[in-house]
Amino acid sequence: MLLGAAFWTYERTERGLLAERRIAGEAKLALYGELLRGWLGKYRALPSIYAHEPDVVALLRDTADAGQTADVNAKLERWNATSGASVTYILDAQGVAVAASNWNSETSFIGTSYSFRPYFRQAMRGVLGRTFALGTVSGKRGYYFAYPVQDNGRIIGVVAVKMRVDTIEQELRLDTGAVFVTDSDGIVILAGPPHWRMKTLGPLTRETLRKIESDRLFPTAMLRPLPVEGMQASAQDTKVTAQPDRSGGAKMDFLHLSQPMPTERWRVHLLVETQGIGRQSLLTALLAGLAILTICLAGLLLWQRRRRMIGLLAAREETQRELERTVSERTANLRESNLQLERQVRERQQAEDDLRRTQSELIQAGKLAALGQMSAALSHEFNQPLAAIRTYSDNAVAFLDRGREEQASENLARISRLTERMARLSKHLTSFARKPKDTIEPVLLDTVLAETLALLHARIEGAGARIEAHLPPDTVVMGGQTRLQHVFMNLIGNALDATAPVADPVIIVRLEETDDTVRILVEDNGPGIAPDILPSIFDPFFSTKGPGKGLGLGLSISYNIMRDFDGSLQVENRAEGGARFIVTLGRAATLREAAE
Repeated sequence: MLLGAAFWTYERTERGLLAERRIAGEAKLALYGELLRGWLGKYRALPSIYAHEPDVVALLRDTADAGQTADVNAKLERWNATSGASVTYILDAQGVAVAASNWNSETSFIGTSYSFRPYFRQAMRGVLGRTFALGTVSGKRGYYFAYPVQDNGRIIGVVAVKMRVDTIEQELRLDTGAVFVTDSDGIVILAGPPHWRMKTLGPLTRETLRKIESDRLFPTAMLRPLPVEGMQASAQDTKVTAQPDRSGGAKMDFLHLSQPMPTERWRVHLLVETQGIGRQSLLTALLAGLAILTICLAGLLLWQRRRRMIGLLAAREETQRELERTVSERTANLRESNLQLERQVRERQQAEDDLRRTQSELIQAGKLAALGQMSAALSHEFNQPLAAIRTYSDNAVAFLDRGREEQASENLARISRLTERMARLSKHLTSFARKPKDTIEPVLLDTVLAETLALLHARIEGAGARIEAHLPPDTVVMGGQTRLQHVFMNLIGNALDATAPVADPVIIVRLEETDDTVRILVEDNGPGIAPDILPSIFDPFFSTKGPGKGLGLGLSISYNIMRDFDGSLQVENRAEGGARFIVTLGRAATLREAAE
């Protein structure tokens, strides 16, 4: 029974851990598939756009026009730099490059024939051509898109764009396992591990090798089998053994998962680490066996003890009856006392729940009041970009009517940046207005301060104040994102009010750290706080502002929030003038260590 239970536990644990790794791997595989589709989509439409350019059509009508060739070369160079492609070039009907973005480099494509490339033949048939190959001139791998150039319904040439693969491969290399992509022939065209690139999942047929050589896609000598044991081209969810980048030369076990990309006839593969599953399963089985053995021994001891106790129970029964009578009398009294105590406990718990709910509602009301005070500045923050967007869009229409496409494109880019700015501000407002959670968790301090300053940006500019923030990056404290932001909104907002009469208002936010705590100091160069009101500064409804400018709850709420965080909020006057509020919080590990 012991061995059977241990074996069963081992099998169940191993299957469960593998299922967890499989589910996580399939999610990551879907993300990599979307990443690759997004990468391809960035360049897919470029050849068709370039193919409708009048200058490109004119050049293919008369390739001997040197002036036209120079103009198109310059345009291709600008387009290529803007898109981030490797090379952009134009082929005539015979497949010879007549213009290229690399026209002035030693590896220029101009004059080279590419009629043997599949993407050229596909484009000359009137469809979007696409091919992954090794460059015959540059010797670098790339993915090619090609589109036909038509003149009065007749195809007179092709526009081709070669994509860079180093950027996407850097993204693939970040995975802890191994990510790679194979084409329809099982050739690894993209891979995170550099030594896996241009390898094959299995032996290639003679027909496939002849096709690769005729299309001059890759040197067949470099197409060697992938160094992965147990890999099968069409298998899914299998165990393999490989030596990835970060293994330090040691082979490791992986779970092989894959997903098709039908449009490109590719397949995305992911090797998920299974390191530690066997050891963890064995440990669980040993613990289960130990638990069963302990239960058996305990059962034996209980059986022996029961035999001894039977004799003693008879003698104790009479004593037990007497005790029961005494206990029943006292139990009635205790029951009444317990009922009364339970009522008091429930009433106290209800009072605490009401207090906590009221505090949460006060925090939310304080945030909404702060948003109301900032409404005029926020209206300006939105109205100014909206007016600019209206002007830029009208100008863009006018530029397009006059054929000045470059100026129209610049105006559209400005509109995009303005909408991005409005979206960021809207995101900060939504996050700030959301009702906070009551949990305490690790919080990135500089992120909280940055969002607070973004919300107060218009008010800070209107006051002409200068914010000097000296917070080291990656400082993590224990608190709550939204509630801590509310505390900073109160402190910096009060500092702005206090420095209103000052000619050059300055607000300083700096950090003092110890081994266990972090102290955030918010200082201003205002008139400071009168000594006689310092003891009452955190009392509810206490305010030094005029009527209609506050209820006197901001500092009281902030003080209670800090108590909820097991921290503190203090105030003092600076020797050089002005007030200093001190926020003390417990230090946390980094966000990654806290999550682990």
